[in-house]
Amino acid sequence: MKKPAVLAGAIVFVAAAYTGVSWYVGMRAEETIRTAVERANARIVKTFGPDMGALGATLDISEYRRGVFSSDVRYTIVIQDGDDHLELGMDDRMQHGPFPWALVKQGSFSPLLAYSRSQLVDTQAVKRWFDAARGAMPLEADTRIGFGGRGLSVWRFAPLEWAMDGDRLSFSGGEARIRFSNDFRDSEGEGDFSSLAVSDGTEDETFVLKDIRLRSNASTAADDTVQVRSTLEAASFAIEEIVAEENLTVEGILLAFDSRQQASLLDASLRYDFQRVLVGDLDLGSISVGGMAARFNYEAFSALLAEYDAIELEHGAGEGEGADFELTPQDETRLLAKVAPVLVSSPEFALHPVAWRNEKGESTLSVKAAFQPLAADAAEYAGTFTEALREVNIELVLSRPMFLQAFAQAGGGASERQQLEMLAGLMFDRYISELEREGLARREGDRALTTIVYADGAVNVNGRAFSVEEFLEMFGAFFM
Repeated sequence: MKKPAVLAGAIVFVAAAYTGVSWYVGMRAEETIRTAVERANARIVKTFGPDMGALGATLDISEYRRGVFSSDVRYTIVIQDGDDHLELGMDDRMQHGPFPWALVKQGSFSPLLAYSRSQLVDTQAVKRWFDAARGAMPLEADTRIGFGGRGLSVWRFAPLEWAMDGDRLSFSGGEARIRFSNDFRDSEGEGDFSSLAVSDGTEDETFVLKDIRLRSNASTAADDTVQVRSTLEAASFAIEEIVAEENLTVEGILLAFDSRQQASLLDASLRYDFQRVLVGDLDLGSISVGGMAARFNYEAFSALLAEYDAIELEHGAGEGEGADFELTPQDETRLLAKVAPVLVSSPEFALHPVAWRNEKGESTLSVKAAFQPLAADAAEYAGTFTEALREVNIELVLSRPMFLQAFAQAGGGASERQQLEMLAGLMFDRYISELEREGLARREGDRALTTIVYADGAVNVNGRAFSVEEFLEMFGAFFM
């Protein structure tokens, strides 16, 4: 046999073999993608609960045309928020592995299940987005789907400029990268955007966010426990008042969210840190606000909300109509049956920390509440909250120097600020002294403190015990 014939035969054999491999890999890629979409929807349900009601999102493969070397896919993302319904489409042109031609041309020979390029579909729902992109593709993504449940997706957002009837949007564009592993059950994401400015002509305000950084890490254990840590950082956020010219500026923003979901129980914490808050020329210092939930049965809580919505509709008080109604005994029985599962896990909640700091000191507030399961014979909805509440702990610390400095800054000059500081000192001392006489506060140096603990049906205020009725009477009498 002549060499050319042998070579031609070898080429035909290799081409036929690669065609078969590409067809098989394309089939595997489709199976992987459909499984990933199912898991994404399951995670959404796990986040919002099975009775998502008017709030939720779904990802759907509305069309999948698989060929030998490539496939065309249409994804549909539906976001529901009350009466607002947003539907986004993404068209995906996917090249099958093991060696997608688009990457081979770039000099990349790493074997993959598939390589895809996706683009946002131009529909009426996103017409403003396409108009703002001024001829560019507003959103596109390159995704590498690897073997072994690994992958990388890069999302590119085009710069946007849009203005009409006083409304304005200006977005720098940017890029987000998501790395997948553990059979696409784990992910690490990061995104960076320079600026976002939005103004509403009816409010005469412009909201400006600069130097935005998003980071997220999600992992799934063998028992399907999901852990998520996400952060948002920004150099500054400003609300610019066009008329009043009293701009609000927040510098050094950090938002951190951590959660752990196991079955229907959620442990989560959320914290905001603002390094500097300015109102016009007034420097308010730094502020931190945080909260947490432990052993919170979000599925049971979602069912409770859905039951209340159903009762509301039955009384003709649908969302947005603002109609008032009173619960009937039958309604209360229905709600009680949904409240009980929420409390079985003895959930705890906290507002902590809440801290306000300036150069002179720091004031803090902490509120913690622990709940307990309802008794098996609980029959009245009206007393559910009191029976379910196991303990409440409130701690308040006020710094006198901090309060004086914050109050005095409103002054226009040194003399006026000094007078305001003296006035603030008199006010602080007077009210704290009255609180001390009533047993509602105590002093430690230049700080005023209050500790209130509710447990076992009694209230302890700064070490003094009261019945609930005595405490409410004392508290109400002072503030009346």
